[in-house]
Amino acid sequence: MQWTRLPDPCGATWGLPIGLIGNGTKGLYHVVMLEMSTQSCFRLFSFDSMLGTWKGVGVQHPPWSQSGWCPTQYQALPFKGALHWLAEDGPVVAYNPNDQNTCLLIHRSHDMSHASYGADVIVSETLTVSTGHLRILQLVASVDHQHLYIWTLVDYKRSIWRREHDDPISFTDLPWLQDWTFSDLNYMFMSRFVTHPETRKRILYPKPLCCHPYNPLLVYFCLPESIVSLDVATRQMKLITTLSKSSTQGVHWNEYDKVIPMTMHLSNPGSWPRTAETL
Repeated sequence: MQWTRLPDPCGATWGLPIGLIGNGTKGLYHVVMLEMSTQSCFRLFSFDSMLGTWKGVGVQHPPWSQSGWCPTQYQALPFKGALHWLAEDGPVVAYNPNDQNTCLLIHRSHDMSHASYGADVIVSETLTVSTGHLRILQLVASVDHQHLYIWTLVDYKRSIWRREHDDPISFTDLPWLQDWTFSDLNYMFMSRFVTHPETRKRILYPKPLCCHPYNPLLVYFCLPESIVSLDVATRQMKLITTLSKSSTQGVHWNEYDKVIPMTMHLSNPGSWPRTAETL
């Protein structure tokens, strides 16, 4: 492994959503940072390793909302030669740096829209890749219930999605790993759900991270102080690692979405560990 220091991008900061895609045979790669978006375009900075420079690019697309869009993840997913971001309650945006000023929009079905789940719910979602398919994990939460939905993109060109299970996966009757006492940090995550924060409850606000690369029904979640896995088939939950309080503050988008997918891709189907060292 060899580390390379990139030049500073002119007019951009390093806190922007980022993506890395390369050509393994030629050793070339592109680094892309999203800068801003409007109703019908978004601007990004692209680094070409062959040229060694950053370039500002404007990408036009058909509008799908009344304002700009924000990705649900910090890191884009490389898939089919392009970088993919999931727009908040919008389509999957696929961008190939070699195409410069164009992108592909993979729209979701009506059943996947936030409005389809009702007015009083909060949807936390993320884009992941498992067994060669793009998938969207949606955690639909309200005051009295939490359900998980797994959607698979079965036709990339025609934007056809399929739900992986007949019924939503309910979190209401799943045993949690530990009771959860509200602290100031924890209450920040839970204030939208809980009326009386001084009471001790077994209500958690997990954020979906990704599917296992070889098993789409093995899903990883980030809790305020731990990362857990859920086997949808057996409904078993396992503790993967605990998180220090300092590591869960000031993190944007989904916590550890840059770390977990890369870690899992290093293992084969039979060797994924039940526990891991603290990140």
